[in-house]
Amino acid sequence: MQKEADNQLSLFNRHSTNYQSNVFTLSRQEYTELEKKIVILVVNQLGNLAVQGKLQPGVNMVFSLPYSELTKDHHSQITAAAEGLSKKRISYKDEQQGEFVFVTPFPFVKSQLINNRRYIEIKVLADVVPHFAALGQRYTKYDLDVIWSLSSIYAMRMFEIMSMHQHIKKTRFTFSVDELRYILNCPDTYRYNDFQKYVLEVTQRELKQKANILLEWKPSLKIGKRVVELEFEIKTEHLLASEGVKEDALRLSTMSPNELVIKGYEVMAHYQLKPWQKDAVVTDMQLLETLFRVHSEFVNGLRPEVKNRNRYLAKSLSLDKLRAPKATKAANTLPIGPQLNFIQSTSNVRAAGAVKSIGSLIGGMIPSNESK
Repeated sequence: MQKEADNQLSLFNRHSTNYQSNVFTLSRQEYTELEKKIVILVVNQLGNLAVQGKLQPGVNMVFSLPYSELTKDHHSQITAAAEGLSKKRISYKDEQQGEFVFVTPFPFVKSQLINNRRYIEIKVLADVVPHFAALGQRYTKYDLDVIWSLSSIYAMRMFEIMSMHQHIKKTRFTFSVDELRYILNCPDTYRYNDFQKYVLEVTQRELKQKANILLEWKPSLKIGKRVVELEFEIKTEHLLASEGVKEDALRLSTMSPNELVIKGYEVMAHYQLKPWQKDAVVTDMQLLETLFRVHSEFVNGLRPEVKNRNRYLAKSLSLDKLRAPKATKAANTLPIGPQLNFIQSTSNVRAAGAVKSIGSLIGGMIPSNESK
């Protein structure tokens, strides 16, 4: 029996970022949602110790995880999860190489009461530690709060896999359907339609709602009618916003000068601009382009750091450098509309409203000839 002195005890210190080996990310894991959250906390401790160079080779690791990190008062659920955790394994298979590894990483799990606080004590054996914390040149890095917000075990696992690819700046990746089903520990009874409905679609909804990430997929390889490989694409909130701005610019490029002027006035109604400033914007093609671009970036969320949008827009349009025209007698008696002189082709317009409110920005156009 190994002496207690051979164990490295680590006091719990919650870190904002998790680091784990890619081998663990791509392993098949049999955990339930609550068991997985316990493992996530263990990884949170192990990975950060590895990053700091504080792991001692050949030594068991012991972690005390507070019940309060997992639940407020459902202690019986934690007990059941701890019991299940002691029996669950992780596995790795390489069908091409004919290699496999099966590991039960947490055979020793117990509860303890310290200063009226209840803890789970988990021992990670020395030869198991590298499966989690051998980071090497490539590893998986992700935000703890994001994965903590997810409730589906499939969403948690796919988030880890996505994070592994994002860490090397890959937003597209492929997986064979069989391999992914194995990694995600899907029931053998799941047909492909079940896999899409109960795994991929559930994951997609959770990631969009809780992490502002859009995960899309499409078949990349078929054998007959059978889908054997999928291509995934990760779209973050920033990427979606950028695509929204581009889409708006494309739609505006099809509009006539008169339509652009009308739309310019509609957009400027959302800001505190003086009438003469609005007239100056719509009579200058470059200013009109800037107006649409900045407005689109605002509505799509590309500029969350801007606190005063009116001031930012006025500065972007250089309105702070313009002076109001002097009032004349004619101006007081006879309203004069803006004099339009667009030399630049409208196909070069590169701005618009927002994807989120594209109907309000683009849809409110002047009536078509058919409706007159």
